Order: sequence, then C-alpha cells, then structure tokens
Amino acid sequence: MNAEQPLLNAYSEWRRLAQAESKAIHLRDWNFLLECQEAIKKIQPLITRLTGEARDEWNLSGAGSVAGKKNIRALVSELIELAKHNRMSLQAAKQTAQSKCEQLKQAGRNLKRLQLSYGFAQPAAWTSFS
Repeated sequence: MNAEQPLLNAYSEWRRLAQAESKAIHLRDWNFLLECQEAIKKIQPLITRLTGEARDEWNLSGAGSVAGKKNIRALVSELIELAKHNRMSLQAAKQTAQSKCEQLKQAGRNLKRLQLSYGFAQPAAWTSFS
C-alpha cells in the first residue's frame, strides 16, 4: 500500500482550505472562514495518521523516502507561509474593525456632548391627558 499519495492529497486539500481562508478574510466572510477552519481541524488527524503510515513505508523501503519527504516539506512550507499570510490579514482586519469601533464610540461621545451643550433634554413624558 502507498500512503504517500493519500498524504500528499490530504496536504493539498489543506492548502486549498488555507487559500479559501485567505479569500474569506479578504471578503470579510467570517462564517465561511469558520467553516474553513473547522474543515482544517477535521483533516489534521487524517494527516497525522497518513504521516505515520508513510513514514513506516519509507523506513521499510527506503526507496522513495527522499523524494517523498521533499514533497511533504515543500507542501508544509507552503502551508506555513499561507498560515502566516492569513494570520497577518486577519490581524489587519481586526485592527481595522477596532479602529472603526473606536471612531464610532468617539462620534457617540461627541454627539452626547453636543446634545448637552445645546440643552437637548429627553422629551417629557405625558403625565395626563386633557
């Protein structure tokens, strides 16, 4: 049995999901981002199992281990770079949202001060009908 190809396929799926995460962050589609992250969590145990199987096969045969390990390292390096990019993009989106939130809070405080300086008061409630 060859565990290397299913392992490469699983890593390729992880790469596809990481790229989808990037798109979700760019589109500010947080539900889609969560779906991608959940799918990645589900694929990780499969990758762990397939890595063990591939390692066992490489140790037994020794033939394809160098090329196989090189392919895996290349995919893992790409995944690390995608994860870094996604983390930085997500951090930038978070900072933008926090900045906008602070601007809105400041606008609310300014509006409240303006209302107080012009003596706007809450309208009196009717106490009786005549």
